[in-house]
Amino acid sequence: MPLFKVGDHVERVGPFAPQYMKTGRITQVFAHPDVPECLTEYEVEFTSKVVTLYQSELRLVDAPPERSRLPH
Repeated sequence: MPLFKVGDHVERVGPFAPQYMKTGRITQVFAHPDVPECLTEYEVEFTSKVVTLYQSELRLVDAPPERSRLPH
């Protein structure tokens, strides 16, 4: 079962995450039943772009303040 669901707010973790792609919202989940759960892919909408990342590159965060919240 995927760790995150559509609509969850996540933070990209790791030393190579650019500041403009730090916090985003899950827009799509790509679960693969034949691979380990840590390889579940998520489409994440950031302020300036949408990218696909693995579960191990993300962590759940509280929703951002209202003024910077991404549209649903």
